Amino acid sequence: MASYSFKKNVLPLLNKIGIGLGIGVLVVLLTQDFLFEIDFVKKIDYLTIDYRSQLRYERLKAGGQLKDVKGAGDVVIIGIGESDSKALPESFPFPRSYYAHLIENLERSGVRAIAIDITLASLRTDSAGAVSDTAFDEVLSKYDNIVLAVKAEETTGGGRYFLRSTERTYDNAFYKPGRRVGIVSIAGKDRDDVARRYLPMMYIGDYLTPTFSFATLNVVLGLSDTATVTYDDKHFYLRDRVIPMIDNVSFMMSYYGPNETFRYIPFAEVIDDETFQTNDEIELEEEINMFDESTMGLLKDKIVLIGSTMSEERDIHAVPIPNPDGSVTMNGVEIHATAVQNVLDGSYVVRADQTVEIVLIIFLSMISFLGILKIKQLKIRYVAFLEIGAVVLVLLIVFGIFEIGLLSFTNNNTLINIVNPSLAVVLAYFGTAVYQYLGERQQKALIKNVFSHYISAAVVNELVTNPDKAKLGGDRRELSIFFSDIAGFTSISEVFSNRPEGLVELLNEYLDEMTSIVLKHEGTLDKYEGDAIMAFWGAPIPQKDHALRTCLAALEMQKRLAVLRPKWKKEGKPPLEVRCGVNTGVVIVGNMGGKDRFDYTVIGDSVNLASRLEGANKQYGSNIMISDMTYQQVKEKVVVRELDLIQVKGKTEPVKVWELLGPTGMPMTDQQKQSLELYEEGLKLYRDRKWEEAIAYFTQAKELDPVCNVAEIYTQRASLYQLNPPPPEWNGVFVMTTK
Repeated sequence: MASYSFKKNVLPLLNKIGIGLGIGVLVVLLTQDFLFEIDFVKKIDYLTIDYRSQLRYERLKAGGQLKDVKGAGDVVIIGIGESDSKALPESFPFPRSYYAHLIENLERSGVRAIAIDITLASLRTDSAGAVSDTAFDEVLSKYDNIVLAVKAEETTGGGRYFLRSTERTYDNAFYKPGRRVGIVSIAGKDRDDVARRYLPMMYIGDYLTPTFSFATLNVVLGLSDTATVTYDDKHFYLRDRVIPMIDNVSFMMSYYGPNETFRYIPFAEVIDDETFQTNDEIELEEEINMFDESTMGLLKDKIVLIGSTMSEERDIHAVPIPNPDGSVTMNGVEIHATAVQNVLDGSYVVRADQTVEIVLIIFLSMISFLGILKIKQLKIRYVAFLEIGAVVLVLLIVFGIFEIGLLSFTNNNTLINIVNPSLAVVLAYFGTAVYQYLGERQQKALIKNVFSHYISAAVVNELVTNPDKAKLGGDRRELSIFFSDIAGFTSISEVFSNRPEGLVELLNEYLDEMTSIVLKHEGTLDKYEGDAIMAFWGAPIPQKDHALRTCLAALEMQKRLAVLRPKWKKEGKPPLEVRCGVNTGVVIVGNMGGKDRFDYTVIGDSVNLASRLEGANKQYGSNIMISDMTYQQVKEKVVVRELDLIQVKGKTEPVKVWELLGPTGMPMTDQQKQSLELYEEGLKLYRDRKWEEAIAYFTQAKELDPVCNVAEIYTQRASLYQLNPPPPEWNGVFVMTTK
C-alpha cells in the first residue's frame, strides 16, 4: 500500500520537481557569464539595464535626490567645441602653447587635478610649433597634477585584463618617466557597443597602466604616477576606496544624467585672461578677458578634464541614458568624468551575488513549473480559461521580478538580473506544455493499450482524442450490463468429445461474430468465460442511450444466430441457442487487479442481476430477458412481453422482468399482435386469481404464437393454483431457487 501511494502521489511530484529543476539548470547553463551566454538574451538584459538606469535617473530627478554634479560635483569639463576653434586665433588642433596657457590659468584657480583627454602623439617640426611644444613641456615639468592621454592599441575582454599588444612606449610625445598618463580608450563597452562599464587599468605593451580616470584619481588621492588598483575576486581597491566589480575586469558606472550633465566651461573662456587675445579682442581692439574671478571660483578645488566635444573628433559613445533630443550618446571626456565622480562618491552599480541569482533562477523555475501545471490541470468547464490563467501567472511573476529589479536598482544601486529569472519562468511555462503533451501521449498510449481489446476502434480513437472521457480507476456510474450464454453447452461439448478442435473452431466463430456486434454498437467487451460473454455499455465513454444500445446489440445477436444456424447445420455442427440477460443500474467501473495485471471491468449488484437474468431465461423459455430498470429507458423504442415479477437468488426485493422481442416497428403478423394482447390480458387475470379465465387467455395466446413459451408456463401455474390456491398475502412474485 505504501509503495502504491509512493508511486501514485510522491513519484509524480518528484518528477515535476525534477523537471522544474532541470529547466532552472538549463537557464543557468545558457545565461551565466562563467559558462556561455546566448547573444540575444544578453542584449535583452542590456536593454533592461538601460531602462533601469533611465528610470532611476527620472525618479531621483523628480524626487530631488539626484546629485547636481554641475554644482556639487568634483569634476569640471573644459570642452573644446566649434565655437572655441572659431574664437581663438589658431583653430583646432591648437598649438601646445594654448594648453600651457590654459594649465597656468587652471593652476592659478587652485584646481586639484588636470587631465587632458587629447592624445598629443607627436612633436611639431616647424619653429613656431617647436617653441609651442617647449612651452607646454615646461609647464608639464612644473606641475605634478597633470595627466596626459594615451591610447591602448589592442583590447580584448578575454582575460582578467586586456591582451597585451606588442611592447611599445606610450603614444604621447610629452611623456617622460615620472609624468602621469592615463589610457583614454573607452574599453568598457558591452556587445551592443554601449559604455556601461569602466576599466581601472589596462596593459600597453608590458606596462600595466591606469586608465584615464584612475590616473586622475591617483593625483586626487596622492598616489604615485604608476599606481594601479589592487583587486580580489569581487572588488578593486584604490587606497581607501573599495570598488565592486561587475565582472573580472571592470565596474559598472552609475550615470548622473545624459550628456552635458557635468559642468562644461568653454576652452576659450578659461584661456582668455589679460595676457591672451581672442579673435574678438583682436578684431574689436578691446580687452574682454572671459577668464575672471567668477570662472576661477567655478574651478577652485575641482578636478578638471579637458576634451574635445566636436563631432569630427569621433570621441562620442553610446550610453544608457538618452539626451533630450532622443540620442543616447555622450562625449568621451564626460564618461571619464562620470567614472571619477563615481569613485569619489562611492556611487557604483553593485551586481547581486551570482550564487543568489542561480538559486533564484532554479527556485523560480521549479515553483513556476509546479504552479503553472497546477493551474492547467484544474478541472473546469472552460479549458481555455486555464491557459489564460497560466499566462496571467507567468506575466505576474515576470512583472514581480521586473519590479524587484527596478526597486533594487533605484533604491540601492543593486543590479539584479531580470532576464534570466524571467526566462526561467517563461521556459517553465513552455515546459508545462511539453510535459502535458508527453503526458497526454502516454495517457493515449495507455488508453489505446487498455481498451483496444475491449471496445471498437472508433471508441478507442475517441478516447485517444478526448482522454478525459475515460476516467481510469474506480468510478460509480450507471451502465447497462449484458450477459449471454449458450444453452446446453455441456451437451454440445460432449458432441465434440473426440474432436475438441471442432468445438474450439465453433466457439471461436461464435464469439467472433458476437463480439463484432458488441463492438459495432460501441459496447465494451468485459470478458469471456468459456462460452459466456460479458459486456457493458456507458463506459469508458459515457453514452446517454446505453440501455438501448445494449438491447439492440442483443437483438442483433439473435438475428445473426438465426442466419448462422442453417450454416452450422450444413457443416455438421450443432445449432446454437443463446440466452441473454440485460440490466441497467449503478455499478463501479474501472481498472481492477494487481499492479502488473488488471482488467477494465464492472462490479456491483446490478452486474449480478444481469447475470441472474441471463440464467432466468431458461425458466421462461425466452431468449432475451431485460430488467424493468432497462425497460423504463427503452420502452418507447422496443417491443417487449412482460414475463414476471421475480426474486432472484441472493435478493430480497422482487424485480419485474421483460422478454425483449424486437425494436419498435418490427414486422409482426396479426396473429402475433393478437397473441401478445391475449397474453397481457391473461397475465392480469392471473394476478387477480382468476385462474380459469387466465388459462383460457394463455391457451389462445400460445395457439396464435407458438413461440410465446411463457404463456404455457403461466397456464401450468394457474392450473396448479386452481387446485391449491396461494395464501392471501400472495403478490405474484416468483422466487427463483437457482442461478
